[in-house]
Amino acid sequence: MKINKVTDIAYKPSAEGIIASMEAQLKNPKIKQKWDSPFKTKTGIGKNAVTGNYYKGSNLMLTMLDAHENKYAHAIYATKKQWKQLKCEVKENAPSLPITFWNTIYEDSKRIKGKKVQAGSFCLYYRVYNVKFVEGDYKVPTFKTGKQYSIKLIDDFVNATKVELKHTENNGCFYSPKKDLINMEYKTNFKDTEESNATVHYYSTLFHELTHSTGHESRTNRIKTNLNRLGSHTKEYAFEELVAEIGSILLGHEFNIEKTVRDNHSKYLNSWIKALKEDYTLIATAFAQAQKAVDYFVS
Repeated sequence: MKINKVTDIAYKPSAEGIIASMEAQLKNPKIKQKWDSPFKTKTGIGKNAVTGNYYKGSNLMLTMLDAHENKYAHAIYATKKQWKQLKCEVKENAPSLPITFWNTIYEDSKRIKGKKVQAGSFCLYYRVYNVKFVEGDYKVPTFKTGKQYSIKLIDDFVNATKVELKHTENNGCFYSPKKDLINMEYKTNFKDTEESNATVHYYSTLFHELTHSTGHESRTNRIKTNLNRLGSHTKEYAFEELVAEIGSILLGHEFNIEKTVRDNHSKYLNSWIKALKEDYTLIATAFAQAQKAVDYFVS
């Protein structure tokens, strides 16, 4: 993603916050405030008050970070114009959050008469306001609590993806692009910890590997595309791990499973910190690609 005024306004502050959290976690691995904590927040996924739709990709990242850092009770946002549609007014001097959208430019095809082709695109931003700073008749929707999905439903979902899933003893958990296969340890090999129970650890890890599988050339072809873009297997591998971690978080939200930290998570922090310092827009790109990965199976 090209760095410009819009990315400086919308993405840079969030990226710097994530880098700081990663550095703190690296210095103190036992710290409770992990870098991905904002995306497992109890305030819910960032949602637009008018459309009722959840924000996706980089805008999901921006709204959830904003709600978490400012300790808002709800991650519900809208523009001033949209709040007016709901007969509400934004309070004077209320803080705003810039979120982005892409405009696509089309032109007449030089090869096929009457056909429009994409000539380019550019990123813009607009400002939204959290429901905390709104006066009017808007009532915050009641969010269901507790377990909403059975484990069987998750198993059925995984089976429906048609990705081959194999369980073996003491071979670790991984996705093989060559075989297009996910290998998982048996569920009985996952243990309860202070962070969560064995069942959640198992599905959190499975969601991570399932996200990897969407990068296969027969699906999104993300792995090969990113290798060509980044020009290094080392950089691509580290970036792909970031995409898979975020994808696991998003899939966890779909099934009310709070993503847990993998044992090998910390070894990637240095490479992520280095990459984000070189190009802070990578975090937005990673969220966008993770969203596409989740949408590939969920949609």
